Amino acid sequence: MTAWSSIINNAIIYIIVDIALYGSAAHEKRQSDIYRSVRTLDDLTEQLKNEGFQINRSAAYTRLMPKRSLSSEGKRHVTTVPVKLIRAQNDAHSKHIDGRFCTATLNHLEEVASMLGPGEVCFISQDDKARVPIGLTAANKQAPFLMHVEYRVTLPDHDWVVAAKHKLIPSVYAGIEIQKDGLGKPEAVTYSGPTYIAIRSGKHCSSSAYAHGLDYERLLELEEFDIITKDQSNKLVKPVLMLSVDGGPDENPRYQKVIDVAIHHFLKQNLDALFVATNAPGRSAFNRVERRMAPLSRELSGLILPHEHFGSHLDSQGRTIDEELEKSNFKYAGETLSEEWTQATLDNFPTVAEYIVPEVSELETESLLTKDQDWYKNHVRTSQYFLQIVKCHNENCCQPIRSSYFDIVADRFLPPPIPVCQTTGGLKAPDASESDLHRFPSLFFNQSLKLDNMLPRSAKAFKILPYDLYCPSIQSSLVERICKICHLYVASQVMLKKHVQLHRQRDLGPGQLAHAPPQPQRIRPVQVAAKRHIELMAFIAHREMLSAEWLDEDDVDLSDMLVPEGDINDKSATMPIVTIEEHLASPWEDDRR
Repeated sequence: MTAWSSIINNAIIYIIVDIALYGSAAHEKRQSDIYRSVRTLDDLTEQLKNEGFQINRSAAYTRLMPKRSLSSEGKRHVTTVPVKLIRAQNDAHSKHIDGRFCTATLNHLEEVASMLGPGEVCFISQDDKARVPIGLTAANKQAPFLMHVEYRVTLPDHDWVVAAKHKLIPSVYAGIEIQKDGLGKPEAVTYSGPTYIAIRSGKHCSSSAYAHGLDYERLLELEEFDIITKDQSNKLVKPVLMLSVDGGPDENPRYQKVIDVAIHHFLKQNLDALFVATNAPGRSAFNRVERRMAPLSRELSGLILPHEHFGSHLDSQGRTIDEELEKSNFKYAGETLSEEWTQATLDNFPTVAEYIVPEVSELETESLLTKDQDWYKNHVRTSQYFLQIVKCHNENCCQPIRSSYFDIVADRFLPPPIPVCQTTGGLKAPDASESDLHRFPSLFFNQSLKLDNMLPRSAKAFKILPYDLYCPSIQSSLVERICKICHLYVASQVMLKKHVQLHRQRDLGPGQLAHAPPQPQRIRPVQVAAKRHIELMAFIAHREMLSAEWLDEDDVDLSDMLVPEGDINDKSATMPIVTIEEHLASPWEDDRR
């Protein structure tokens, strides 16, 4: 190689390194820490030509680190730079027909939060991070297509889990800072704030509604979260709580355990309003807490959590032989992980990570504050993706109001999102079955609509508009969730049966209650189609027809029933039931099946 060729080759090498290090830009929508611009070999070749080098694609490729250096193709890479190409990641997110509807709900919450301001609203985004294995490399993936490599990561000589359930469960809570004087602008609800991570043993604990309830009470004790959870003028808990969750079985706002824990917080903290909202299935990656996940994963790169610090608790078959030693080893691994994450600073806000011991990892069910169905009817509204708990104006029932919420939402509960389209006859709300591409206006515009003139004929059959009126996936089961006495809409058949019992007791009267047949507390399905974690896809009989619905396992009577193992991704899958007229024809449903 001549001296001139050597100079050219070295110049190309330096340019490639510069491109890999500095020639990229952040993700277009700031939705991840992935850097994009020069992403592929073609992009690299084009950029080198822009720098003045006449080089073809294969010549550029041979100057990168090969995929396998010992292969015949890899031996062609003689003079290389510490830059390599990695395979594309399967991280694209599929769309869901309920996506726009759920986004409208979240936007309405953000409008309320920005209007009330940081003095009255506590906004928290919550999700469980992927379980972290112990005894293995916690994270070993990199994101850019063109990656700069100048170090070697040493890995263990195995890539399998040391034993069953030897993982840690991190529950991440992102405190969301709300800018002052946003006055209805959703962008006033930012993506920044302190982060709390509760780490639990995957062998001795589970991610449940009661575990998340305990974590919220811990947030109220942390100084780092005072700016999020408490009014700085009087140090009282803010009167309006908004929770954005991922919709899993431990957080789904339509599951009874989640509602019970929410009612407990509502009563204990004297809240004016509590909201729990989730995105459509498969869309939880757009939750605010997901912005914290990538930096947390980066802290785990190359980290191996010890699984036998105090000695091995496993035999040669990987079975536990000493439970107390096992708990001690899990605790040490969890505390090691918490120390690593506590050092992280995200957007100049602190991160607090703690290991939660199994003995006190959940709220005690006996300590939960509860209310009867009569209170539930007046203070709780449920829907497919949204839970609302709001104070009433009766001073004999609820404590005095502490916020301005009722000044901007006169009807107490947020109204259902109503799409609007421009037609030759003026502004109209389309039929719910026409399209899944509805455009939903803002909350405050929504409240000003004269719905009697705008709603389609099909919607006027409802005396009270259900919140899920324009939720596409449940149109077939919408009517069967409505009480035929008071026209209250609920989120499941289980809730409706409990609600109907309230009317039965009132109609029977005190003297007849003793002779009334006991009502079943659980749903008896015709068949269970699939099981996923603590959820069951159950087929429920209703007026000689069947409806399929995801239910909490504790709400289903499984005696003498076969429960198959399965996985159905679409939680909202249902079957056509009945028409509005058929459902409203009789005042009672036959719930004795």
